[in-house]
Amino acid sequence: MTSKNEMDRVCGMWVEIQGAQLTSVYKGKRYYFCSPGCKEQFDRDPERFMVGFEGRTP
Repeated sequence: MTSKNEMDRVCGMWVEIQGAQLTSVYKGKRYYFCSPGCKEQFDRDPERFMVGFEGRTP
């Protein structure tokens, strides 16, 4: 079985989504984070992190 990963939009690190605890929802989509610091940065200004990550895969 393979696990699904999503990129942390703040630092670019890949995060395993199964069991992930650091998440935020923005415009109806869930985002995953590697650390509380990355989540806090995203939550302060999510629009800042919407550019440049589309289409990347692990």
